Amino acid sequence: MTLTVPDVEKWEPDHLTSAGTQAKTISANLDTAVAGGSDKTRGLNWSGTAGNAANTRMDTEKTRASTVSAALLELQTAFTSQVENLKNAKSKVLSLRDLATNPASTAAGTEPAPGFKVEANGTVTADDRIAKITALMNGQQKVDESLRIQREAAQWQVDITNALQQAEGVATQAQTQVTQAVAKLRAAYDGLGDPKSGTAPAATPTTPASTPAANSPSSSGVSNSSSNSSHVTGNHNNSFSGSSSGTPHSSGSSSGGPSGPMPTGDKAKWIQEALKVLKDMGYDTSDPNLVADISTIIEKESGDNPHAFNGWDSNAAAGTPSKGLMQTIDSTFNAHKAPGHDDVWNPVDNIVAGVRYATDRYGSVHDVPGLVAMRSGGPYQGY
Repeated sequence: MTLTVPDVEKWEPDHLTSAGTQAKTISANLDTAVAGGSDKTRGLNWSGTAGNAANTRMDTEKTRASTVSAALLELQTAFTSQVENLKNAKSKVLSLRDLATNPASTAAGTEPAPGFKVEANGTVTADDRIAKITALMNGQQKVDESLRIQREAAQWQVDITNALQQAEGVATQAQTQVTQAVAKLRAAYDGLGDPKSGTAPAATPTTPASTPAANSPSSSGVSNSSSNSSHVTGNHNNSFSGSSSGTPHSSGSSSGGPSGPMPTGDKAKWIQEALKVLKDMGYDTSDPNLVADISTIIEKESGDNPHAFNGWDSNAAAGTPSKGLMQTIDSTFNAHKAPGHDDVWNPVDNIVAGVRYATDRYGSVHDVPGLVAMRSGGPYQGY
């Protein structure tokens, strides 16, 4: 064991909390800045090749920045997840040391005897204490008392060294989490590419070697039957031609009606509640196809499961798994969530963020590429 009592005494776990807060703030500021830049570019109303190129470039930068933002949020978690454990470990080590070095008096009204001596590595000795307490004793009484104090010192040593081992374990875990999060953040930052040309660094394979079977358990322990697409990286390699519930979808003309049947039950309620939030925010919710279009995206992305979790695609490999009904990654959700609707696992909150993202990127939910493809008779593609 390399950790010492003085090492633990220097710990400042609250500094990790402050660092986590900074990481979260930077993530939020990045999301806001990139979303604002994208909105301003689209607001120029360019047309033709130049306008398309500008919008495409901003979409690319927004995608890359979302990966950085998500990595910052993971760094925040790494900074803060062990703070309380570190505080408790520090408190235990120092409390045991203080109790050993300042034990209670052996007899009421007598001068306190010297405490045990605690070395930096947790070793405990009792020479001064033995000398003081046994000074007026003789013979067997002196021997017995010396042995008793030595046993007491040995117990203090066991307690303190065990506390140091526990503290070292917590510190090692915290360090590992931060190191891994920093590596992911560095990789995400490197993925931004050249800021002038927009040229990306050399691509690395992100497609999994094998595709999990439908309904296979994800890393969160939740079945994810149809969340095989991801809407941030553009790696939509797995399409779906039918509904996970067995309900066939209509395929009208490319400019025609909705891509699927109207929802019922809880899903219908969730969508209506989300549309009310969006309407209150100023969004136009009058499109008669909107409810069915949102319903289709939910079915194809998550199988109508508000706890769907994609633990295997390229987003998951980058440390930013897709979550919830609309399968948003954290940075996308945070950039598009409505005020007061901060829970990615809440069905209404997730729908609101997903619709705002789709509207921001494609102009409307109806123009999401997967829905357009279905109306043309093709398979759904992740948005």
